[in-house]
Amino acid sequence: MFKRIMFKIYCFLWGFGRSQFYRDLADALSRRVALRDFLEREASNARMLKDDTGFRVYRAMSARLASGVGNTLGELLVGIAPRTDQLLLKAVDDAGKNKVEALEVTANAVDFQLRTIYTIGKELVVPLVAVPCVGALCLITAEIVEGIARDAPPGVWDGFNGVVRWLSEVINSYAVAIAGGMVAAIAVLLFMLPRWTGQWRVRAEGLPAFSLYRDYNAAVVLSSMAMMIRAGKTLRESLEEMRGPAAPWLRWHLTRVIRSIEDNPTDYKAAFARGLMPPSVRARLNSLLDSSKSFGDALVVVGSTELKSLERRVEISARSVNWTITGSLVSLAVVLSLGTMTIASALSREAEPSRIMQRAQQRA
Repeated sequence: MFKRIMFKIYCFLWGFGRSQFYRDLADALSRRVALRDFLEREASNARMLKDDTGFRVYRAMSARLASGVGNTLGELLVGIAPRTDQLLLKAVDDAGKNKVEALEVTANAVDFQLRTIYTIGKELVVPLVAVPCVGALCLITAEIVEGIARDAPPGVWDGFNGVVRWLSEVINSYAVAIAGGMVAAIAVLLFMLPRWTGQWRVRAEGLPAFSLYRDYNAAVVLSSMAMMIRAGKTLRESLEEMRGPAAPWLRWHLTRVIRSIEDNPTDYKAAFARGLMPPSVRARLNSLLDSSKSFGDALVVVGSTELKSLERRVEISARSVNWTITGSLVSLAVVLSLGTMTIASALSREAEPSRIMQRAQQRA
């Protein structure tokens, strides 16, 4: 069990540099080096460079190839490379004489994935830092307001101050439940992203987190289809090949596209307008169709050239998630902070002699 866990850690660390592995493999194949010899050389170089992670991963690949398990590149890297690479590796295995070019495209797609993950991580660092800091500030401010509420006269709590007092009471009473609910909501969201399907999911694709997931997968799908079509597969065959290793959400979308093509074999625009591709990609496809011989040729161009555009969309989506979370927390903190000032002002007014005498007369 310990060895398995350690190997998973090695694979995870190796994955950050796997695009270079694909490029090195492309170079080796162009020089007609056998895959077995290439893996042995990579393991030897890793040992010489004291790269223990690379050495263990390449030795595992060599052992798998020697046992006859890794007959294809996809099989060789199952459990070693991330699951998202399987779509790309399937395209490489089917590329025939164009394996070198397909591996270069795969390396570019992996670089896109890593840049995207870095962008998402960079944008989500702010909410991760802001949540505990702003949460602590809200708790402190709520405690202050509740302490004031014990002795303050009723006249202080009119209008905005009453709302602030209510928020403070809710935070103090349900702070643990709110924190637990936020953690549970994030866990549910991460679980739902690759699994939730149906018309309501299509409607939710406009929300920041869901559009982020869609744009990321759209880039992987476009790269894979471009490679498969270049290798001689039809559009329908490419979709069928990708459907097998895909996650439930992507498999559902690919199935919808295939069924649409079955119902209307010539209407590819309608097939790809059912939620899988972002509107910007569909608009680019429509523009390319004016000069392309076929829809497949237009897809090849989009899959080869539109990664930068999708990368920008992912960055925008990640930034939207950042501002949505951070903005909500900061707004709450601002409301409570303003509330403490308005409450202090109201207390000052209530402490004026004229107001004290007025309250005394009312009690009398």
